[in-house]
Amino acid sequence: MKYLAVSFLTGVLLSACVHPGQPAHSSQDSLAASDSGAAKNTFFPVAEFLETEILAVDSMPLALKQFTIDHGKTDSVFLTVPQFNALALQFLPAEIRDNGLEKNFTESSFVDRATRSITFTYSPLDKNLQVQRVDVLTTAGVRAQQVKSVYLERSHVAGDSSILQKLYWRSGHSFQIVTMTRVKGVPPMEEQLRVVWNSDEADQ
Repeated sequence: MKYLAVSFLTGVLLSACVHPGQPAHSSQDSLAASDSGAAKNTFFPVAEFLETEILAVDSMPLALKQFTIDHGKTDSVFLTVPQFNALALQFLPAEIRDNGLEKNFTESSFVDRATRSITFTYSPLDKNLQVQRVDVLTTAGVRAQQVKSVYLERSHVAGDSSILQKLYWRSGHSFQIVTMTRVKGVPPMEEQLRVVWNSDEADQ
């Protein structure tokens, strides 16, 4: 089910909404749960949610269209499911899989009363990790909060190039990857890649 991970939010958001409009405490305070009498931190299952989204696209007969902007020129092409998966897996780096989020990151959250949205932000304990930021944005749904988007920032060095990626996943619709490459003495290069599996968006 596409929003399998969303049910996880119901209990979490009750505590996050205690002080709407103000930054919430860290997960140690607001998202702690008791387990056999001991406190246990519970982070939003980012990797599991993204895996569910990818599997949903795999299982449906959808037209997968890729838009690439490079040096001001836009190209578009239809993707096969394996090609889609190869690109989508960039949203699942090792640092956030297999309980990696809990091991490698700290959590903070912000409640916006005006928009009834909640943002969970994950920052790395080790500043040398490739993943430098993860944001999960939820909005009010019919019965509970629903995930609207997931955003990641990744950076690494390859040879003499410094590469920064900004990855944005819009639930049930599309994802975008912006790659910025910097080489000493050379103007920075940027490539934007967008993949859409919603027919309405593909026409925009």
